[in-house]
Amino acid sequence: MKQTTLGSAEGKWPDLATVNSWLLVLLAFSFMISIAVGNILLTLILLLWLWEGKFHEKFQQVKHNPFAWAAVAFVGLHFLGLLWTSDWEFAAFVLKKEFKFLMVPVLMTVLKREHIPYYLLGFLLSMSLLVGISYGIYLELIPPYAIFGLETVQDPTPFVGHIVYNPVLAFTLYMILYVVFLSGELSWKFKALGLVLFVMMGINMFLTQGRMGQVVFLVLLSLFVFQYYRGKVLKPALVALLLVVTIAPAAYLFSPVVKDRVNLAVHEVQNYQQAPNSSMGLRVIMLLNSFQLIEENPLLGVGTGDYRQEYARVNQENFPEATRGEVLAHPHNVYVQEMVQFGVLGLLVLGYLFYVMLCLYQRSTSPFRPVMLAFPVFYFVIFFSDGYIMDHYLTFLFLLLGSILYVDQARLRD
Repeated sequence: MKQTTLGSAEGKWPDLATVNSWLLVLLAFSFMISIAVGNILLTLILLLWLWEGKFHEKFQQVKHNPFAWAAVAFVGLHFLGLLWTSDWEFAAFVLKKEFKFLMVPVLMTVLKREHIPYYLLGFLLSMSLLVGISYGIYLELIPPYAIFGLETVQDPTPFVGHIVYNPVLAFTLYMILYVVFLSGELSWKFKALGLVLFVMMGINMFLTQGRMGQVVFLVLLSLFVFQYYRGKVLKPALVALLLVVTIAPAAYLFSPVVKDRVNLAVHEVQNYQQAPNSSMGLRVIMLLNSFQLIEENPLLGVGTGDYRQEYARVNQENFPEATRGEVLAHPHNVYVQEMVQFGVLGLLVLGYLFYVMLCLYQRSTSPFRPVMLAFPVFYFVIFFSDGYIMDHYLTFLFLLLGSILYVDQARLRD
């Protein structure tokens, strides 16, 4: 009887690298559904990666990749910031959130070329499932079960809140447009299916409450128009403008959710002193308090872990009635957050991350080249509205898609 060995071409079991790649497919499908499952899968991937060994070979795959090193530098900055930190408890909380970015070079060496369609398909199927459940809840065909993280149908975004759901949905919509129009030849049946899916997801976007998701959707839609009419300026500018001035007012007029959320945002910003604990009022106050911290510590910031205690101090001086902000982990703006923690140095490191993505996009010949531009544009926009650099779901999306888009194609495992 012929002997079989682990990883042999004729063996019964796949090798560790293949198992790890399939775990990454499962992660792509599940990270939007469950924080626990996402963390477990990411841990398993890391453990199998360590067990597999071949570290010299893996290092060769990423040693010349600036995106991988930019992610490492971002995490390294948080360790450096411990030197001028006094609140070690909160510093540990921050490091736990940001440590995941070290998985970028790991995932780049886990990726298999032939599995890339499955990673993306897993993510698309996951979002399709969430949109289907969202419609079921909205139409009251499915009760808002506790398993979905909902108690009412007021904001039907299953498993995640609208702050996460709508931005991820916006990028999913862009990916569908990319696949249908920019990725190459598709049969008319697949194009029709993609367009139906785009319409269904697009309508769902404006049935839920995520304002930033709706904004970044319009930004990505405009970017897609310019990519579709590549090499032209006037025509895509007019088409993009027409789409924006059509979709935005239509959403405001015909979606009660959009109308109420826009009106509420304007009212809360105008009356932030009278309603300091409202959603937008608190954002204004957090920015004002954070600007004072930046002014006090412009070069190196307050350190990795001192945001919470320093924010409480200035908030007590300026807006003592705004009590919610003192318990939040960030000022709801990633750029301000990095400057509060690390001053100008933090903004430079974050800017370098965007810089390397744009450099890799400019010299890329990858079929994913349009997405390589949409990806940093997406994060650049949403970083203005929340602490997405510390968010489980947007971090996992960054790890997954960033690794796929900016991996060195010549060194990708087969």
